Amino acid sequence: MNFFRIISYPFSVLYKIYDLLYFSLSLILFYPLFLYYLNKEERFSKAFKILRIFVKQWLLFTGVFVKTKGKENLNIDGPFVIAANHSSFLDPAIIYSIYDKHFVFTGKQEIEKWPLFHIFYTSGMNILVDRKNRIGALKSFKKMMDVIDSGKPLVILPEGTISEEAPKLTDFKTGAVSLAIQKNVPIVPITFTTNWKRLQRKGLFSGKASPGIAEAIIHEPIITKGMDKTATDMLNSRLKEVINQPLQELYNV
Repeated sequence: MNFFRIISYPFSVLYKIYDLLYFSLSLILFYPLFLYYLNKEERFSKAFKILRIFVKQWLLFTGVFVKTKGKENLNIDGPFVIAANHSSFLDPAIIYSIYDKHFVFTGKQEIEKWPLFHIFYTSGMNILVDRKNRIGALKSFKKMMDVIDSGKPLVILPEGTISEEAPKLTDFKTGAVSLAIQKNVPIVPITFTTNWKRLQRKGLFSGKASPGIAEAIIHEPIITKGMDKTATDMLNSRLKEVINQPLQELYNV
């Protein structure tokens, strides 16, 4: 095992450099389109389609091939919440690649400082969440409710940030289940089983990175009809258990 790590180490570093450069350069090329279509809310649906094209070509040319199980579980009439583990920088891209209906993503406030990429959130297409500011968090939650009221699906990654111990899950925040209960909409859990191998959250010279399969297991919807806020903790535990089951089977985490 140590020998394998030694010989794969240079490849992993080179792959990370290539991945970052390709992502950055292709985003620059697409940026004029994003600037135009994200300038007005009525153009967001078109921007969403262009973003899916951008994501798919990035995955293709970095050798990441998406494998899905249970895609039929996304065939839901009306709004719902998608909740997935956050194991890699690839997670949002995989969701954009597998689901073609216009949805809204939530992300941490720090994205506002990311060069170029921030436009997908600061434009209002997606929602930034400032968990360190109670008033800001409440405003973000109100925006999430408005998304559900508009009939669009909403994506929330309950861990809040990429787990440094992936594939092991970190604690789940209750925002996803609280919203689903309040709006009486189902939650569709998704487990990313191999994203952490494709691009792990580590420095340039540490962590896993390689082309290969990015597997997404889409679980059956969890129904929240008839629940109230007293069920929040129970439902949050159930959501985490469902998402963790494939990881437990594969990695014993």
